[in-house]
Parts: sequence; C-alpha cells; structure tokens
Amino acid sequence: MRGRVQGVGFRPVVFRLAHELGLRGWVRNDAAGAEVAFTVL
Repeated sequence: MRGRVQGVGFRPVVFRLAHELGLRGWVRNDAAGAEVAFTVL
C-alpha cells in the first residue's frame, strides 16, 4: 500500500489496526509519501 499522509497519527492508527487484525509489517515515509508493508501472522 502506498499513498500520501496528511496530519499526524497515521502510524499509530496503522499499528493499532495491524495488531487488531493479526498483521505484522512496517510503515515508513519516503519522497512520495508513506509506504506500508504487512503480512498475515
């Protein structure tokens, strides 16, 4: 998943949702916006 992020709190929300859904991965910022990668546990 890739996209632009506006505002604060994106990573904490992704972390909480991933934990609730049993996903593992990472979120990082790059020149194009944010990049999210995850896998199902």
